[in-house]
Amino acid sequence: MQTLLAADIGGTKTLLQLSHLDGEVILQQRLENDDYADFESLLTVFFASVAVDFLPVSSACFAVAAPLSGCRVQLTNRPWIIDSDKLQQQFPLADLCLVNDFAAVGHGIGELEENDLIVLQQGKPEAKSLRAVIGAGTGLGQAILSPLHKSWRVWPTEGGHTDFAAQDIQQQALLNKLFEQFEHVSYERVLSGSGLVMLYQFIADQQGNNTTLNLTAEQISQSALQKTDPAAVKAMQLFMQIYGAQAGNLALTTLPRAGIFIAGGIAVKNLALFEQGFFMQSFLAKGRMRGVLEQIPVYLINNPDVGLLGARLLARKALYNVDHDR
Repeated sequence: MQTLLAADIGGTKTLLQLSHLDGEVILQQRLENDDYADFESLLTVFFASVAVDFLPVSSACFAVAAPLSGCRVQLTNRPWIIDSDKLQQQFPLADLCLVNDFAAVGHGIGELEENDLIVLQQGKPEAKSLRAVIGAGTGLGQAILSPLHKSWRVWPTEGGHTDFAAQDIQQQALLNKLFEQFEHVSYERVLSGSGLVMLYQFIADQQGNNTTLNLTAEQISQSALQKTDPAAVKAMQLFMQIYGAQAGNLALTTLPRAGIFIAGGIAVKNLALFEQGFFMQSFLAKGRMRGVLEQIPVYLINNPDVGLLGARLLARKALYNVDHDR
């Protein structure tokens, strides 16, 4: 019996899915990375839940939140080493490939259903043009997609680590404050879970609130959605403005007339905040280029498993020796 294993290994969590070749899911789990000393420990727990009838896994693809070169990589936001050769020796994996997490997201876009996408801007789609994807979560991922036959070639990038640029006086004050802590201030430093916490603390300080609780990113976003904490509301508005600005930067850099896609856990959990307009206002605020950006379709991916879908597709292609970009 042939089986496929897809994994989406982020800084905070790991999603794993074991499936049949026809797409029927045998087992899917979400495991919290903080519960494990290393990836091998996590994978051991997952395989303990898998019936021997489904082993060994015929083909596996692990999407890793890190820049990849070769078969061994360390996660950007966690001191884990992922080594495909060692994993194949230690676990029942007949074949294993590693890809960047946003390479998997890019491939997963083509596997989405129509109701998995929320249109933020209709634009004027050009099917044979580029696509781009950006997503904030534990970090900030970005990728570019170019059309290839009836599929897409995916080019993962590390664009989330480009220099953060202030858009107004408030953001300049934020940048100055961050330079007191960090030698380099990237967009990922701000557009991430830890970045949202820093934005919240920044807003609280501006409001002269020294009694603000130490909240997690999820608590801050929930407070903003429920409008129970003015500092949380302001922090999420600022987050959306900066997010939109960087998405606009990516759109100007690549001109993805086939669409720019917003992925990542923060997007899925904060749909209502995207609908308030702060994101799109900043996306379009590019002076003389506003008209160009108004032509680009903008979609929000409302499916947290898009990376898994892409990893599963790549595992299946590897089984049949099909090039990833075909």
